[in-house]
Amino acid sequence: MKYALYAILVMFLASCAPKPAVPPGKPVPPGKAYMEERFKSKDAVDRVSIGGTGTTFYYDKRLWTVKSDEGSRIEFNARRFANAQIFSYDEAIPMTDIYKKLVEGYGLKEAQLLESEFIRVNGEVVVYNKIDGKYGRKHIVILSYGYSDKGRTVITHGYIYKSMLRDETEAEIVDFLNGFVAGK
Repeated sequence: MKYALYAILVMFLASCAPKPAVPPGKPVPPGKAYMEERFKSKDAVDRVSIGGTGTTFYYDKRLWTVKSDEGSRIEFNARRFANAQIFSYDEAIPMTDIYKKLVEGYGLKEAQLLESEFIRVNGEVVVYNKIDGKYGRKHIVILSYGYSDKGRTVITHGYIYKSMLRDETEAEIVDFLNGFVAGK
């Protein structure tokens, strides 16, 4: 009798749990029935256009400033020792290989992909990567969103020295990355 009550209790609790629904829009990558959803900050009101991609990036100019804007490469500085860049390529790189472009571009030694997952940012599926590697003599951590579609790839990323990375700094970088809005 006791086991029957436990079984009924487990079934009841399981029926109350939220069901992962497949959000509408772009097809979900294989094996990814549910993805975390993120949105740009309400303070991210300033924007830059990324080359001729139709993609826009929103940012909070109280925290981030545009250092240079060359169309296919945009560089930002932040007040917390973090830097960020946006790269645009005229080729469709498989989203699971986007982190390799960053490792190659920075010439990272001892690079490790710490995290990688598909998420939905402002309605579009992107790949989130967290990379650790040696840049010159210093260890850095790169947090990035990668998007690839229609013969183009956009990589938005922030980086900081590993020794300076704190939870609040990582949260600020991710909040910055959430300003990515893919062009349709």
